[in-house]
Amino acid sequence: MYIGILEDDSDQQAFIVQCLKPAGHVAVAFERASELRRVMTQKAFELLILDWRLPDACGMDVMTQLRRHDGWRGPILFITASDDEEATVQALERGADDFLAKPLRPRELVARVNALGRRAGHSLEHVPERLGVHDWSGGPGDFRLEGRVITLTEREYRLAVLFMTHPGELLSRAHLLEVVWGISAQISTRTVDTHVSRVRRKLELDGRHGPRLRSIYQYGYRLEVPGQATVDAT
Repeated sequence: MYIGILEDDSDQQAFIVQCLKPAGHVAVAFERASELRRVMTQKAFELLILDWRLPDACGMDVMTQLRRHDGWRGPILFITASDDEEATVQALERGADDFLAKPLRPRELVARVNALGRRAGHSLEHVPERLGVHDWSGGPGDFRLEGRVITLTEREYRLAVLFMTHPGELLSRAHLLEVVWGISAQISTRTVDTHVSRVRRKLELDGRHGPRLRSIYQYGYRLEVPGQATVDAT
């Protein structure tokens, strides 16, 4: 599933993302509610994980805004530092589909996310892990081309999986920055181009195996696959 995470603690962000990756989920973390809501006008998340305490809002209020004003109908997993019964009841009454208290336990977190996905109709059996001769079914950091292990950095791996799971879709540089580096990352788009170039070279995405990673002038990139329709634009 494509999951949005609203959590102001960078360590917790990284922890949740790393827990979800082996289960086949693509997670994007945000520190501020305003950032999440802005991206949600452009991208459709399939599940949200919200923290209670945030630098620019209360998680409860954010959940209410998403449900009542933004029309969000997807599952929400609410997390907080308190396991108080009143907090749990309040979260569920305000629109949460499930509730977890910190410290989060990896297996339980993944199990609850998967359960929410099943209830929402997202079959985890259909999460793509292979595209032609490219295979990333081994989990984070394990990317193979015709059975050969390809050494990728964390950013390169995340870029590769993003392209592979969105074949034919035009992805803007701004979107790549949001998903791979984090929406608040202050880096040059040239950095994006450099990383994409490495991914193209290492994974031989020049058409020889079918997929071709093309640069779209002044916009972004598209992984073109023979027989796959193209989609504009992200």
